Amino acid sequence: MNLIKFNFLRYAIILFSVFSFSCGSELNNFTTSSDGVEIRFDIQGKGKTTIIFVHGWANNKSIWDAQVTHFSKKYNVITIDLAGFGESGNNRYNWTMSAFGEDVVAVINYLELKNVVLVGFSMGAPVVIETAKRVPDKVLGLVLVDNLHNVEMKYSPEVIHFKDSIYMDVVANPTMEKLAPFFKNNKEESFKRVVSMLKNNDEPIVGWRESLNDVFRWENEDFLASLKKIKTPIISINSAQPATNIEAFKKYVPSYSAKIIPDTGHVVFWDDPEAFNSYLEESIKDFNKNK
Repeated sequence: MNLIKFNFLRYAIILFSVFSFSCGSELNNFTTSSDGVEIRFDIQGKGKTTIIFVHGWANNKSIWDAQVTHFSKKYNVITIDLAGFGESGNNRYNWTMSAFGEDVVAVINYLELKNVVLVGFSMGAPVVIETAKRVPDKVLGLVLVDNLHNVEMKYSPEVIHFKDSIYMDVVANPTMEKLAPFFKNNKEESFKRVVSMLKNNDEPIVGWRESLNDVFRWENEDFLASLKKIKTPIISINSAQPATNIEAFKKYVPSYSAKIIPDTGHVVFWDDPEAFNSYLEESIKDFNKNK
């Protein structure tokens, strides 16, 4: 009887430990942004350098799955759902690039990270710039992915209105034809992934239109001033179209460089993951050399 009681107690302790560990792991996967919004993130891998991947507008952290698999073998890799996207909260009032930057800062501070490489795709590019302004001592470098091709370009109200109508229609009624500019390779698989990210959204999508319009406002009003405040190196990994105006960017960040991946759509890391991963690996090595 004593042996039975001993074994029962032992198994109970084991089960309690497993349960407690599971609950603790779940709790470690979210933090709170400066305005009280819950921010979800995932962590994989280990390393002295941390890569934080920031998704673009109308997608979520799952967009980086292939990069997580690749880079978590050598680095500490974090993917984040910005407020209003994926599993993060949407109880936000000011849907700005500044507020999204605070989302990433919240994760960095919560995990007490240093030696961080920020990788921002599309809308994520302004977000990582806003992040680096706030925690410059913790950031090794920025990688901007297929956005901000021309720092001197400005959007007219007419163009903003047109883009707003186009993009909101795409997320409300996605079709292969509408998504044609976003990927050139593996079209069917990529289309299914996009639809999968969009299908669980409630209508209306809280904050999406507001955040989309703030991307254009930020580029018109805040971009150049923000660049002047960045102290860390910046590298872009872009598709060939539209062309990247490297010389214009260098007026504000003399060390700036761009790596171009031809024959790709907007989601360059889906269209040519091998080239993208190689360029990102090179960029991380360069950042570590200069720290």
